[in-house]
Amino acid sequence: MIAYFQDLFTTVFTPTTLGRLWEGTQVTAAVTLLAGVFGLLLGLVSALGRMSRFWPVKILAIAYVEFFRGTPLLVQLFILWFGLPTLPFFSWESAFQAGTVGMSLYGGAYFSEIIRGAFASVPPGQKEAAMVLGLSRIQNFRFVQLPQATRLAIPALGNQFISLIKDSTLVTVISVHDLLFQADNVVSRTFRPFPVYIGIAMVYLALSNLASLGVNRLEAYYNRPYRGSV
Repeated sequence: MIAYFQDLFTTVFTPTTLGRLWEGTQVTAAVTLLAGVFGLLLGLVSALGRMSRFWPVKILAIAYVEFFRGTPLLVQLFILWFGLPTLPFFSWESAFQAGTVGMSLYGGAYFSEIIRGAFASVPPGQKEAAMVLGLSRIQNFRFVQLPQATRLAIPALGNQFISLIKDSTLVTVISVHDLLFQADNVVSRTFRPFPVYIGIAMVYLALSNLASLGVNRLEAYYNRPYRGSV
């Protein structure tokens, strides 16, 4: 067993290999974080659009959500990376940019439904009480609906963000140099797929657990004022 691990670190997990895997981990983390931030913004905008009384905006928001939730992420990445550059005057600066945009659009559609469901879960009496107190629609949204919807949405939003970490493996098919892409390069040179893929699986597990820990802390933070009433 000792000889086996010594062989791994002398032929597979060399300093050069570990450096490449670390670079891939950084790219994976960057794609996921950017997709999470921009996807959350898209989700909020599209959720508000779906709740809008202005029909063109509502239809546009519904079309966005239904398309990106109803089609595979891999197909969406192919459309963005291989399809869009065939149009006149359009090109991507890098595969990383295309992958991040694709992940953001995909995640935003799911975030939208989570956010919309959270707003729908706010008791109607809260909105009516705000109107009675003389709050404007903007004040009602900012001080009454948004804080409660945020607290309700955090667990589901966190789960979706963790899913984005795992879904980010698909950007490797458009040549984004993420963790899986670097792992494939290592396997092609060493012909040792089992230890390499087990190794990156542990990295993805660590990233998911770190994200889960962060979500739990955030959820506990937002639930603090409500503990005394339980």
